[in-house]
Amino acid sequence: MLALVAALGLTGCGLLDGPGPLQPQSTATGSPAPDAAATDTAATDAPVEDAELDAFRAALEGQGVDDPAALVAAVEAAGFDRSAIERTRHLDSLGAPVTFVEIAVRQDDSCLLGQVGDGEPMAVRTSLLPEGRCLIGADTAP
Repeated sequence: MLALVAALGLTGCGLLDGPGPLQPQSTATGSPAPDAAATDTAATDAPVEDAELDAFRAALEGQGVDDPAALVAAVEAAGFDRSAIERTRHLDSLGAPVTFVEIAVRQDDSCLLGQVGDGEPMAVRTSLLPEGRCLIGADTAP
C-alpha cells in the first residue's frame, strides 16, 4: 500500500508541475526569440514618444470626479474629438460619488485610457475592446 501511494505521489508530481518556465517564442524564421539579457538595453530604456498620450495625460491633470463635464471639456480642449470620448459614471448605483472616474478616447485601433480620482491621474495607450469601444458599461458617454 505504501509503495502504491509513493508511486502515485511521484507520478502526480510530474503532472502538476506543467511545462516549466516560459520559453522565448520563435520568430517567423523559426529561430528562438532573442534572450532579454542579450538585447541592447539602450533600445529598451528609451521612452517611446507619444504626443497624443502626453496631451491626454496633461488634460487629466487637476481634474477630479466631482465635475465630469469639466473632465470631458478638458480632454476636448486638448484636441480630442468629443464623439470619441467615453467616460464612466461619477455616481455609483446608490447615488454616492465614486472614488475614480475612467475616461477614454477611441482612436483608429487603440484607446487613450485615463483615470482620475484620489492621487495622481493615470493614462495609458491600450487596444480597443472587441466591441470597438474603450470602456465597459452601459453609461460611458460624456
